[in-house]
Amino acid sequence: MGKPCRRKRTSPRDPACKYWSKTSFQPACQEMCSACLKPVYPMERITTHKCIFHKACFSCKQCKKKLSVSNYAPLHEEFYCTFHYQQLFRRKGNYDEGFGYAQHKNRWLLKKTEDNIQL
Repeated sequence: MGKPCRRKRTSPRDPACKYWSKTSFQPACQEMCSACLKPVYPMERITTHKCIFHKACFSCKQCKKKLSVSNYAPLHEEFYCTFHYQQLFRRKGNYDEGFGYAQHKNRWLLKKTEDNIQL
């Protein structure tokens, strides 16, 4: 699964989508899946964190297992099953450090020691 939420999606509520299909009485613009970039129909749609997916496309980034609205964990615009979320980010003890971000605790400690040095 790629970067799900960075692509602008079209939706029937989009002001640019003002044309309706004469045969099906539906908007000509359709919502697009954030993973496969194909149209999503209402019966196969899952919406989470402002992203739209097909039920089959909403899957764990690590193991590709299908996810549901009740068994996933989002982190930095990517989605994981609860098992892999806990397994991947427990190693270093900080969810941010697992992605290469600095720990919030370290930033706070450095600032405090700098203040102590200046005194």
